[in-house]
Amino acid sequence: MINRGLIALALGVFLIGADQPCKVPAAPPLEVHTAPPILTNYYRKDANVAAQVEGAIAEAKAGGRMAILVFGADWCSDSVALAAVLKSDLFQGYLGDRYSVTLVDVNRPTKGEGRNQDIVQRLGIDQMTGTPEVLVIGKDGKPINTIEDAHSWRNAGERPVKSIMHYFFDLKTEPSKPS
Repeated sequence: MINRGLIALALGVFLIGADQPCKVPAAPPLEVHTAPPILTNYYRKDANVAAQVEGAIAEAKAGGRMAILVFGADWCSDSVALAAVLKSDLFQGYLGDRYSVTLVDVNRPTKGEGRNQDIVQRLGIDQMTGTPEVLVIGKDGKPINTIEDAHSWRNAGERPVKSIMHYFFDLKTEPSKPS
């Protein structure tokens, strides 16, 4: 059986406060915040890129390590993620005797704000499709991977570290034939 006295008491308590306005605390004012500065410095704007690239290619031609040339920028999360892997102790421990890594700042090439585009074009990439792009230079001084493969690194931040390591471990040392 329903206790009518309890229902009446609850209804009375509810109705007593019904004539009082509901007070909701005011929300704090919204402030506009800028994004925090990027704390990386992999792709140095002040680097002598021409000398670095020439040195890496010369080392490869002399029978030393093959050159991994990464065209990216510190504003690009995929470029930063790839640079972090390639500059890591893990990569250097497993593949550092096989590859040198040169990071080339290209800024925003698809927005008309490219940097070091003369070097990119000299290496066979007529137009960048995004960042990062990766060329691997073999012992003959020519790219081992195709331009299409170079363009495919735009999702580097989504690739597991293991996948990146396997790519460079399994990479054929002979130049790829254009398709």
